This record gives sequence, structure tokens and C-alpha cells, in this order.
Amino acid sequence: MFYSLQNLWIKRILEFILLGFFLAVMDAGCVEGKVYLDTITNPELAPFPIAVADFTSPQKMGGGEQEIARNINRVVVNDLVLSGFFRVIEPKDFPPQAQISRSFLDRSELEAWSGSGVDALVTGSFRVVENSLIGSFRLYDLVEKKFIKGTRYEGRVSEWRRIAHRIANEIVFQITGEKGVFDTKIAFVGNQTGNKEIYLIDFDGENLRPVTQNKSINILPRWTLDGKRLLYTSYMKRNPDLYAIDLESGKNYRISYRNGLNACPTWFRDSEGEKMILMLKRDNRSHLFLTKVGETSAIPITSGSASYASPSWSPDGRQIAFVSDQTGSPQVYVMDINGKNIRRLSYQGNYNVCPAWSPRGDWIAYCSRQGGSFKIFLTTPDGEQVRQLTQGPGNYEDPTWSPDGRYLAFSSTKEGGAAIYVMSINGTYQRRLTTFRGEATNPAWSPHLE
Repeated sequence: MFYSLQNLWIKRILEFILLGFFLAVMDAGCVEGKVYLDTITNPELAPFPIAVADFTSPQKMGGGEQEIARNINRVVVNDLVLSGFFRVIEPKDFPPQAQISRSFLDRSELEAWSGSGVDALVTGSFRVVENSLIGSFRLYDLVEKKFIKGTRYEGRVSEWRRIAHRIANEIVFQITGEKGVFDTKIAFVGNQTGNKEIYLIDFDGENLRPVTQNKSINILPRWTLDGKRLLYTSYMKRNPDLYAIDLESGKNYRISYRNGLNACPTWFRDSEGEKMILMLKRDNRSHLFLTKVGETSAIPITSGSASYASPSWSPDGRQIAFVSDQTGSPQVYVMDINGKNIRRLSYQGNYNVCPAWSPRGDWIAYCSRQGGSFKIFLTTPDGEQVRQLTQGPGNYEDPTWSPDGRYLAFSSTKEGGAAIYVMSINGTYQRRLTTFRGEATNPAWSPHLE
């Protein structure tokens, strides 16, 4: 992290503190202190001005290379804009004296940006060697006029989009101290073929592809911790069994097939290995069971005449958020991992479901029926603070967190049929991801994918 940009941002945020806004500065005593600047949750803070130059090539660019360069630029710029952190200045808006024709710049070339109001500059270079794409980016501090960070990437030409996302991730990390989520994907259920199948889509709404094509009913996708497999419930054998599919090989296998419901696994890893809590049918009710990954036995952690559903593990592995009708209508609760110390969280509305615990541990998102339609709310784990995130017509359901806890994906009918959307954790920057024919529901956000 570079000091002049830190100081500039600190000055800006301190000005906002005088007006009552929030500042979070961490690791200030380190040699390379990291400032966590969350313009997503503090939209009053002006986006960070950053210039992104056209990528160049050390060799004469052919038509194919020019197209790849334009595509990489487009994805990097789009990622930075979608993050909500940046105001991106593109080459057509560069100062006349600051035109860039190469990736490596010296101080005199950076001096041309003086007085421009731009704080950082990104340049890039790449070349194609047979079927390989070799590229790098460089990040410059335009306040102190110095080079900050450079990273080299190499992959297949077909992986240009992944390389672009990785560049954007590194830029976000250098500015905010936290990695971006541009390498992530969102799984969801779509019925565009007439059947409910599982699909994947990138964070930016591109690269849509089917995961299942079994012409059955496939619902409730969930990611494994390493992001290599998806678990989902399917009626392929006429019972709602739990399946796992390896996303690289496409191999599909059944992992839980007890009579009745097998669904909604939530994962945690500790010193004993990976554990999973899932919903299973017991005494004509749904209950929550704990199992170790790879084992067939399952230990019940709920019992009684009420139903228990939709488990979501806390990041520290000590608690579970879930839904139960033990007071009559479905409500959101939290309990310890052993099934004890049950506390009700939701009191607004008579129907509250779909809890999702933030990776940061500070919020639990859930759906609440308000005036005949569902809206998305946040509550702190102690239930002391409650915030409504979505408003307006239509239903807003199935919240799922990005791995950095900065965004939520959800399904909504606000524009007609159900589609997948993404928003910041204060409910702003809502954008639609899915546009295909048919409806899209049950989103599940992946961990970081390398």
C-alpha cells in the first residue's frame, strides 16, 4: 500500500468524520499499514479517481491481439466500476499532456498528471505466444509520482477474462487492503429450458453456463469451501436427494439420499476437518443434522415437534442461524453448534426465512414478508440492530454473501419474472445479472476461485 494515497484517503475520511461518518483504519502501526476504505457501506465518500490506460504490447499488435487488449481493458474497467470503490477515467478523458504509449513510465511521465485530480494510474502490457497470453499490469501513485505494484500473469489465450479479473482484484487489494471478488461466480437455479437446472454466472454477469442438464428438478445450490464442487438437491431419482458435482470434471454423485428431504448444507472447517450441517426429514418434520464430510453418519442437533430449516454457519464455527416454526410461524433464530442456547432474532413481520451469515460475522441477512411481499433485511447476531435493505414492488429473496462480505446477491421479481441481482450491503448499487428467458432463483455465491 502506498503512503501518499493512504494519507489522501485518510484526510478525506477524517473530513467526513467531522460530519459524523464512519472511519475504519486497521494495522496503522505496521511498516506497510493497510487502510480499509469501504465506499460500498459509506456511499457518501467520493469514489477513488483512478485512470486505466489502454494496454500496450512489446511487439506489433495484430488484429487478434488488439481485440484481446480491448477486451481485457473493458473487463478491468467494468470490474472497478462495479466494485463501487472507483471513478474510472478512461484514455479519452486523459489530460492532453498525459497520453500513454507504453506500460513502464518514469517520474517525468507521471508529472504530466499533476493537477489532474486523478490519484492512481493503471497501465498494462501483454503479448501472445502461440496459444499463451502473457501480460502484466503496473499501478502508479499519481500523488507522489511513483511506481507502486506490478504483477505478471500467464495463461491460455482463452483465459483472458480470468486474467482481467485477477488484475482488477489486485488493484482493489492495493487500494483497500482487501481482495476483490471479481474471480467469483454465482450459482443459481434457472428454468429457461423448461426444467429447473443449476447455472453459473460471473460476478459481472458474463460467462453464463449450465452445470446440470438432467431435465429434472434441481434446486438449492451450495458451494464447497474450496469452490471446486457444487452441492444441490435433485429429484433425479424421485426423492429430493443431495448431490455433488465436480465443476472441473463434471462428475456427479449422490451424497445423501435418506427418505424425504436432503438439502441446504452449510460448511465449516476446523482442526477435526470439514463438517457439514444439512436439513433431513425426521418424524415428518425437517431437522438439522451434523456430519463430517466423507462420513455417512449424521448427528441430530434439533428435535421436537417444530421444523428446522435453512442452516447458515457463523464464520467462527460456534453458532448457526436457522429458521424454525417453533412459535407458530417461520422465524430466524441463532443457536450454539450443540443445539443449545436458542435465541430468536426476527420480530418484524410474521414470516422470516433464508438467513445467511456474513463472512465477516457482523450481519445476518434474511427475508421478511412485509405487506404481502418479501424484502431483504440485515440483523446483527444479537438482534439489537435491524436494517431493511430493499424497498419497492416485487419480492426480494434468497440473499447470499460475497466472500468479502461487501455485497449480496439475491433473486427478485421487481422487473417481472424472477432474476438474480447484486447489491452492496447497504442496499445500493443494485444491478441485474441474469437476462435470459425464464426465471432465476436460489443464488449461491462462491468463495474466491483461483
